[in-house]
Amino acid sequence: MIITEEKVFEMFDAAKNVLLIEPNYRKKYPPLGLAKIKTYLKDAGKEVDFSDHILPKKYDLICVTTLFTYYSDPVLKIPKQRGFFNQNTPILFGGVFSSLMPKAFKDFENTYLFSGYSKRLDLCTPDPEIMWNIEDPWDTFSYVFTTRGCVNFCKYCPVPRIEKGLWINKHWKKVVDLSKPNLMIFDNNLSAAPIKHLYEVIDFTLEHNKKVLFENGFDVKYITKEKAKRLAELKFIRNGMRIAFDRIEEDGIFQDAAKMLIDAGVPPSNMMAYVLFNFNDKPQDSYYRARTCSDLKIRPYPQYYRPLNSLSTKDLFVGKHWTLQLGRAFRHYWLMRGINSKISFEDYIQSDDGIKNHKLEKKDIDTYKNNGV
Repeated sequence: MIITEEKVFEMFDAAKNVLLIEPNYRKKYPPLGLAKIKTYLKDAGKEVDFSDHILPKKYDLICVTTLFTYYSDPVLKIPKQRGFFNQNTPILFGGVFSSLMPKAFKDFENTYLFSGYSKRLDLCTPDPEIMWNIEDPWDTFSYVFTTRGCVNFCKYCPVPRIEKGLWINKHWKKVVDLSKPNLMIFDNNLSAAPIKHLYEVIDFTLEHNKKVLFENGFDVKYITKEKAKRLAELKFIRNGMRIAFDRIEEDGIFQDAAKMLIDAGVPPSNMMAYVLFNFNDKPQDSYYRARTCSDLKIRPYPQYYRPLNSLSTKDLFVGKHWTLQLGRAFRHYWLMRGINSKISFEDYIQSDDGIKNHKLEKKDIDTYKNNGV
């Protein structure tokens, strides 16, 4: 059953003992949704536990976060773990998977789904104790969404399906943990927000002497010389200034934006560019985009496309212009760019090491050669 934000908070307020679960899937960052829920519940005097599975203890409510759809297996196992103590305990799911694919949960009883994000929870500072099993150095960061949503509607992106419209959190500054030296800004398209808000974010970061990472990047269409000059004032962690070159249609626009940032004073070593591949692109198109980033001394990050309804990490999607082995070789080549800097991708996939490491066959190499920009 899909429920409203109002119903979610009714469930929070009615419960005395709550279990928060992040299923046992691979993750890098802390579960911000659960961390905000914990803050809300603790402030209300509730008893709260945190785990990756249902514990043998009676709870009034179980809240489960979901990440990517292809991590469905550990998520869908949770309702089956209710056991003796929690047979009738309601389970509330939220996050990407449950928002995009609610039908996957239809066979579970006493299960509720909240789609999208909660503006009320975004006013809560994430509880710092929920840092379970995350990678270093992410525990040195404070995390914040100053805006939600995106003005674009890219077919490969879940954001506009989950966060409709563009919402500005007017109270975002209260959410920042000033004891942390670094600030991660999770906004999906901060560059599309009113310029006054962008400059407010920059000024706040400078005022509190924080190093910053813009996790989801800036839309190059919205970069101007004035914005680039202000962004150059910031202190970035390595690769903290992120942009994207996902479509060949942005050829020229991307280079102009990147050069504006570099000319304004953003060091290329502090920049990273997402490069989507395996979607509708052709391999030589993707190589051109990644190579363009590299030529600008910006690190290209090869982002393998998966359909938004992919339910397993084992069932890899292969784009119509790609092969499975070619896609794997492309990703490896750019992730290991330091080692591969003296050889082109075309030469790499025809080298003994490339063929051996990725089990490339003639059809894979021909696929690359026959699919130009």
